[in-house]
Amino acid sequence: MTQTTFHSIVIGGGSGGLSFARTAAGLGAQVLLVEQEDLGGTCVNRGCVPKKILWSAGRMQRALAAAHTTGILGPAAMDFQTLATRRDTHIAGIRDGFEESLAQDGVTLVRGRAQVDGTCVRVNDTTYTAENVVIATGARPTPLDIEGSEHLSDSRDVLSWTSRPARILIVGAGYIGCEFAAIFAAMGSDITLVQDGTTILDTFPPSLAQHVQNIFEHDGIALHMGSGLTAVHRTDTGLRCTLAGGAQVETDAVIAAVGRTPNTDTLGPLSDDLACADSGAAQVDDWLATNVAGVHALGDAADRMPLTPVATSDGRQLAHMLHGDGGALIDLDNVTTTAFVYPPAAFIGTADGSPRTDTFRTLSDSVLGPANGPEPQVFRLGFDTGGTLTGAEIAAEHAEDLIALLASLRRSGAKASDLDRIAPIHPSFVEEFTGG
Repeated sequence: MTQTTFHSIVIGGGSGGLSFARTAAGLGAQVLLVEQEDLGGTCVNRGCVPKKILWSAGRMQRALAAAHTTGILGPAAMDFQTLATRRDTHIAGIRDGFEESLAQDGVTLVRGRAQVDGTCVRVNDTTYTAENVVIATGARPTPLDIEGSEHLSDSRDVLSWTSRPARILIVGAGYIGCEFAAIFAAMGSDITLVQDGTTILDTFPPSLAQHVQNIFEHDGIALHMGSGLTAVHRTDTGLRCTLAGGAQVETDAVIAAVGRTPNTDTLGPLSDDLACADSGAAQVDDWLATNVAGVHALGDAADRMPLTPVATSDGRQLAHMLHGDGGALIDLDNVTTTAFVYPPAAFIGTADGSPRTDTFRTLSDSVLGPANGPEPQVFRLGFDTGGTLTGAEIAAEHAEDLIALLASLRRSGAKASDLDRIAPIHPSFVEEFTGG
């Protein structure tokens, strides 16, 4: 006999939904998870994981190409199809692991599209009820409504490509567009990046964004700033793209990276009842509760910060709020941000007051790569008048790891004098902004 009553029903098996379901089940709750596509959601299947795999491959190819220009190594070519096969096999294994873990944790998994009315959820002609419903439905790429839009690829398409286009035009220079530009340029594609604004990475500190732009220009990425894409037409040799100013660009693929739309409009009656922000994400309070009684939202479906670590933490904390002894949401002011370009660019807080800053070339940069072009490594640390760390900007190898440590130092109230009292490894990047 099918169980239809649960303590909590979570809609969406992405990072946030899985985190909530497994944690709640571990606390003794009876949990139903509804997923109509692949477990793991965007991050595992069409986002962070495949992107990081491609980025790592691009970094390898970039390093080999740099060493080739110095004569240290001979030429090396990447087999993109083999890379794609290994990528897809790895991701399939992650999905299988999620399904096994849910079963071990006692979470009931139902496949299908959920239609929600308050705390009643209908899936495949069966209606389920619960004390709580958690909306963790993620987001989808926002379409670009132009002539020839049927020729556009979005991030879901790109991260399942099994061949690499020789020429790629990317619309949108936020972190997704910039990451794709960096990755495919490193692999050998000719890249054109189109941005209707005047800067790339416009949510990043201006100095850090400018540093990335300098690297892009040096690497031969063609930038069209202050210009949008108006039309795409198929030709005998590829795609002809017309920009807002009238310029035309010939390419083999066009990627639309112009934002993401929360999937809060696919839930049936609940979609009409939810109070949402301008982004389409559900408005939530400090308990991730929406305006609808018994309904909570997290991840990209909630009006917080649309990042996987935030969704995972929120899912875990919400489970403790609803089924444990209470939880506490993380402080969004201390969430780090990274763009996986080359080198990765990361920041936390603000690094304006009394900055400690430098741009330089490391030992390996100087020996293993060409000496021309902008110095690839940069850091900027900000301190208030009392010498307390207020923020950091880094563009360097392993910046995605270093920034988390600096965020911890910032939260703990570390001062410039604390950094000056350590003896870092020599030679290393860290000694540049400490007393080393």
